[in-house]
Amino acid sequence: MKIYDAIIIGSGAAAYSAADWLFRENITNIAIITENRLWGTSRNTGSDKQTYYKLSMDGNTPDSPYRMAKDICSLGSCDGEKAYLQAVNSIRCFLRLCDYGVNFPTDKFGGYPGYKTDHDNTVRATSVGPLTSKIMTERLEDVVLNKNKTPLFDSRQVTEIITADNRALGVVTLNKENNSIEIFASDNIICATGAPACIYEHSVYPESQHGMTGVLIRAGVRLCNFTQWQYGMASTDFRWNVSGSFMQVIPRFVSIDKEGNEEEFLINYFDNVHEAYSNVFLKGYQWPFCFDRMNNSSKIDIAVHEQTKKGRTVYLDYTKNPVGFSFDMLADEAKEYLIRTDSVASTPIERLKKLNSKAIDVYARQSIDLTKDKLKIAVCAQHNNGGVYTDNNYQSDINGLYVIGEAAGSFGLTRPGGSALNDTQVGGLVCARHIKSKNSTPVDRQIFDNVMSEYENLINSFKTDTSVDYSFIKTEMSNYASFIRNKEECILLLDKIDDLLCNLPLRHKDPAAYFYDRDMLISAKALLETIIEEMPLTGSRGGSIFIQDNKILDEDISYREHITITEKGKISFRQASAVPTVDEPFESYL
Repeated sequence: MKIYDAIIIGSGAAAYSAADWLFRENITNIAIITENRLWGTSRNTGSDKQTYYKLSMDGNTPDSPYRMAKDICSLGSCDGEKAYLQAVNSIRCFLRLCDYGVNFPTDKFGGYPGYKTDHDNTVRATSVGPLTSKIMTERLEDVVLNKNKTPLFDSRQVTEIITADNRALGVVTLNKENNSIEIFASDNIICATGAPACIYEHSVYPESQHGMTGVLIRAGVRLCNFTQWQYGMASTDFRWNVSGSFMQVIPRFVSIDKEGNEEEFLINYFDNVHEAYSNVFLKGYQWPFCFDRMNNSSKIDIAVHEQTKKGRTVYLDYTKNPVGFSFDMLADEAKEYLIRTDSVASTPIERLKKLNSKAIDVYARQSIDLTKDKLKIAVCAQHNNGGVYTDNNYQSDINGLYVIGEAAGSFGLTRPGGSALNDTQVGGLVCARHIKSKNSTPVDRQIFDNVMSEYENLINSFKTDTSVDYSFIKTEMSNYASFIRNKEECILLLDKIDDLLCNLPLRHKDPAAYFYDRDMLISAKALLETIIEEMPLTGSRGGSIFIQDNKILDEDISYREHITITEKGKISFRQASAVPTVDEPFESYL
């Protein structure tokens, strides 16, 4: 058994951020545990120009942490204090990345220009291109592993958080190289493993992203705003958001049935073709589905989902203009943008070449040629705004168990695009500070011996069976519990999952698959329970539509003032904290 002052689980931007901030606080007896160093969302995902959201630094727009925090939680159900933490620490975290070699664009004066991202009207957003989070991860990794010499234990799947008396003691891992059980002991555990991407079939998360929310639920954490997910259109053969430039150049939307019959279907959902194509343009920075826009740009998501449920395959086609397309008939916002960016051209692919040629390169590297190939898409799960409930130190209800990045419930109904990348960096900073202020507590080694014995017995009783397959749960979660949620179907699906969990066999392809399925089923169960309990009260809101008795329930906006807490399948609401106004004299801090 190995004993550390802190253990970080994960190997993405949040995990490496926490490891580096701990090192900066002179906490060096730390270790990183990861299932595969090259997996995860941070390293394997992006968009047309993946956004990093921070306090404005371009010198033109007045800004403040207070304003940024207000914008982060502007649509409600978000703690203002947590948003203020993200805002007030954003510049320090951003400049550290710049120092580490993340080359965010600068103007000739050294300022950092910005642009408008989704769910925001400022110009706080910046980017280094389609692979911003990958570059962040690689630069941080170089510092953490090569400069700081932090040990990293690869091929370890965390299966259990060890706790006693409501405090973290360590983790149980499955060494996937030899199926042996290993225990790592620490009274400070930082979970940076991302959202439970495992629960959906239609997902823009990389296939390597699984998450471990089920493990955290088993440990006894509460969840926060767990129903608040972000869904949007993405390619499915290669999982990638089709946001930003991919929409602003106005491609054709076509669906093809099993006999090969093709239809341009968007014109059936709007009053006229010009309204349809102007809304396609708006999808560029209104990419996530939003209930408040369901009669405007988010109507496109509904159209794509309906075509998919009919058994038709939906594609984007950049090779020619949509039927009836006329540049002169577009909304002024679309025309002015394409003119200002010198992106007016005769076809969508020519417009994309002029607007953002790197977006074409993303698919070319995956052997998808947008100059001639149609791009298969669906409405996919992309981000969990909710997650594990944490305090302002990013500590869960279990003392010493911290959750940062997308695994934590940091956001409300919506969030500005790119704010999650900022949160990965701020979360690492804040929890490192808190760990620095604590004293370690000795534990009874017998606890670890008992856990080791229990897991070794579990592994010894395991039987190989390649026929066990729970993937149908992911399909039904995408059909009935993603951005369109049907209460009656969710209840039926929850009954199926309860039955599976009660009879979960110790027969899988291998032990890792067993722990994967257990985690997936527990995570899906928690989401369904929260949907069924919460949404008849709140109605449709944020990133989802709720259907009960074949009717769409409208939102009760009074719930925007509250955070939803899930504990053991039951929900409660508490008042969201306000954005703090800090106005003390400077001398009080000396």
